[in-house]
Amino acid sequence: MAHTFEITHDRDFLQHFLTIWRTKSLSPEMVEKLKANKETDPYAAYGYGRWLSQVNPGGNCLAEAEALLDWAGSNGVQDANAALAELYYDGRTKGDKSMPEMHAFLMDSSYKQDSELAQFQALENVLYGSYGYREDPALVADILRGHLEKNPGADPIYYDLLGRALEDTDADAAEKLYRTAIERGELESYYSLANLYKKKGDVDRAQEVADEGAGKGAVNCSRFRARTIDEETFVGFPSEYKEELHQQIAEELDFAIARHDRYACFLKAAFLCDGSLGFPRDLMASLQTLERGCEMGQSDCYWLKAYIHENFADELPPENRLSATQFAKTCLQAVRLGDRETLSLNGMANGYVRGLLSDYAEEIEKHWLAEYVKANPEEADMADSTCVVAVYPQGFYYAKDVESEEDMDFNADVVHFSPVLTRLTKALGYDKEGLHIAMLVEKDGYLYDLPDNMTGTIVYGQGAEIRGIVIFVLEDDKDYSQKPFTGLQHTWMFLQLLTAVTDGLVRQPTSEELEEIGAPEDGGFEEYDDPDLMDEDDDDSTGWEQEIEEDMVTADTSAESAEPKDVTVSSDRIQEGLDQCNLCRDTLIITYPNTRDFWFRSTEDLFRRFRIKSAVEENIKRHGGYMIDEWQYVDERQIPIDLRARVRFQPEEVNQ
Repeated sequence: MAHTFEITHDRDFLQHFLTIWRTKSLSPEMVEKLKANKETDPYAAYGYGRWLSQVNPGGNCLAEAEALLDWAGSNGVQDANAALAELYYDGRTKGDKSMPEMHAFLMDSSYKQDSELAQFQALENVLYGSYGYREDPALVADILRGHLEKNPGADPIYYDLLGRALEDTDADAAEKLYRTAIERGELESYYSLANLYKKKGDVDRAQEVADEGAGKGAVNCSRFRARTIDEETFVGFPSEYKEELHQQIAEELDFAIARHDRYACFLKAAFLCDGSLGFPRDLMASLQTLERGCEMGQSDCYWLKAYIHENFADELPPENRLSATQFAKTCLQAVRLGDRETLSLNGMANGYVRGLLSDYAEEIEKHWLAEYVKANPEEADMADSTCVVAVYPQGFYYAKDVESEEDMDFNADVVHFSPVLTRLTKALGYDKEGLHIAMLVEKDGYLYDLPDNMTGTIVYGQGAEIRGIVIFVLEDDKDYSQKPFTGLQHTWMFLQLLTAVTDGLVRQPTSEELEEIGAPEDGGFEEYDDPDLMDEDDDDSTGWEQEIEEDMVTADTSAESAEPKDVTVSSDRIQEGLDQCNLCRDTLIITYPNTRDFWFRSTEDLFRRFRIKSAVEENIKRHGGYMIDEWQYVDERQIPIDLRARVRFQPEEVNQ
């Protein structure tokens, strides 16, 4: 890339801004030249605005970038409209709203006006399935093959893009394409080629290519080494070499960050969060690094920021902790930028149902709740499970099997709608099915001879207290006929959101509470009998209580089940421990050496360190349970449990 170049009104100028890396690689002198002409020349305004949108120096330049791109686009620079389109989709504009419709309009209009940036971005979006496009690498490959056959002297970035489209289906062709792009001066293709070798398992060759690219100015290649070495390999190196390698990685990351590499921000922050690859564990330094990555629009940085505040908030100074609203907004921004991790989607959905994101409710309902539902698919073998969900005044829930319409004939008052119920309905996508979530309240539920039910009161949200047991059902939007929840995963999602709405009041029942209400110990969504709260000899018992009680059966207590146990093993006997225990019932305690290698490790880190997650999941499957997301599983009773609660780690001294 030239040190400086002329500001012309043709492709000779526009090609310097065709990719993110070309834009970020502008020399300081060229940036100053664009800045000096931004008020008189719309092409200079576009160049400077695009640079500001990608680099965001100082962290508060997006409003200026938006204004410059808008002015340039209005004055005939169609690439400016394509650049502005992404800012609208990402919600990185003055209005702080994601507007996919505006993105689509600007992309379509600039594409039709022969904007090369719009054409390139559209191909990338189809390749990766980003910005609302359907993922189709084969289509991208077909388009680019035709383009390069007709225009063999085309911009080398198109050879790189074709290589990325073919990488998973024809690695040899991809390698040739990357080399062609490199030969024609495309620095970005060094990273593509290095990554291809890494995927093939040829790490040494990958690093050689990355080193060559870094030497020629490819900034992303300078942090490639940080992605090739895992912690397990690193800790096995001799001390002197580890120090040397750590210093090299740290310098390469700092070099890349200083040159606006937002992914390098994520990598360094992750190492600081974990205390890995020789970096000291420093959460505040990690968050500071993440802030720079967030300023430049890296979704991983927003995700890791949320992760730290979700899992390590107690280790942060009070003044540096995110409020519940700030946490939800962080998750929302990660989702806007394309992150589809469970943490971000759940944080966004939880913030929405709690009313913390009311300023963004329309945007979330139109675009992001569908992503939340899509990320939680229903298990095929549990899709037909049907139940209603009861929440007791003590705060615990129990899901009751519903097998026929007669089971839905409850004698109760009904809360058909409330703001919370409406948000829960939309979050789970029931509104698109012509249904809404309703709450059944005991006939005496407004009186004062029943225990307070805080869950019912919060969901009602009308100032009056709800008392006694409440039951959640679905209702038809037209005739208000009652229906059960269908599918285990959807029921679990509802319970998760209800827990968020009540700030943790809704919880799983303890074994004692299950015994107290007479619930069976196995069988999934079983019927239950509550002798304390639904005693037909009690003068205060209502007709609704009696009717439900008649539908319910008492658990068979004649069969005795084995008592849960703790199985404690050392870290070198993990497989033996897994053979001895049933993780659907028992707890496996793993002791490990109290050495520096293990200090400040999270449970997730230790799962990875000992490589036992798949073996643990096999144990669960073997004993009648199965995983429902990354860490949650259901046991043989269909009760959701967090995997990390049944496999615990502790240093050896704890047992001494």
